[in-house]
Amino acid sequence: MSIQRSALIIAAAQGIGLATAKRMAASGYSLTLMDINGAKLEHEAELLREAGTRVETVVGDALDSDTLRGAVERTTGAFGRLDALACIAGGSGGIPMHQVDEIPPEQWMKVLLLNINSVYLACHHAVPVMRDQKYGRICCLSSTVAKGRLGPIGTMGARLPYATAKAGLIGFVKQLSKDVGIHGITANAVLPWLTIGEPGTTVRETFLKLPQDYKDKTLAMSPQGRPIEAEGVAAAIAFLLSEEAGYVSGVELPVDGGVLN
Repeated sequence: MSIQRSALIIAAAQGIGLATAKRMAASGYSLTLMDINGAKLEHEAELLREAGTRVETVVGDALDSDTLRGAVERTTGAFGRLDALACIAGGSGGIPMHQVDEIPPEQWMKVLLLNINSVYLACHHAVPVMRDQKYGRICCLSSTVAKGRLGPIGTMGARLPYATAKAGLIGFVKQLSKDVGIHGITANAVLPWLTIGEPGTTVRETFLKLPQDYKDKTLAMSPQGRPIEAEGVAAAIAFLLSEEAGYVSGVELPVDGGVLN
């Protein structure tokens, strides 16, 4: 790279976020990593530093506007610019809820806020920096569930608000890409299927604890008959955040082994 690029990764302490951090580091990016789990975040950041990557860390909630503004400022202060933003924070809650009348209003709002507002707030603070640079790459984490899904809840909690929020993110990047394209900024979403992170991550542990018939029914949805590892999703995110992807914008990219096809 002719310019020393930098990336801000939200929810970077484990799973897809951590895999994305490692992938971006391998591509030569300087990193600001943000997560609410400070101990895990600092541990992973130190490993990356030992491998030669410049890393800043910010501990905080992805729904806190001041924390996100501080993460953007930490990035530009340390590295002089902010080139790539990966918004990985999200979730469906830990309690399986299937039917609309089973989902209390507070849980509905919690899932929508975590998945949508975290992306909006990160972009709210990052886009002005990218606009001034005339360069930026934004990628957020949607899901194949945005298209609706039959079958068991599996590793999800409240599936209906989760599907709603992830569908909303598709609309968000499609409109954002049109609003910021003239400034050299792209905005895209990846739609993973069931993704298994490293040992100890929530989805992996939840999936392993499912009854075998639930596992079998879930895996039968995939033409490949297996989940995807976090590194596979991170590879797609890293491409969308790269210089080479400058003419790919407003895309909803499935990383699903053909589930949606």
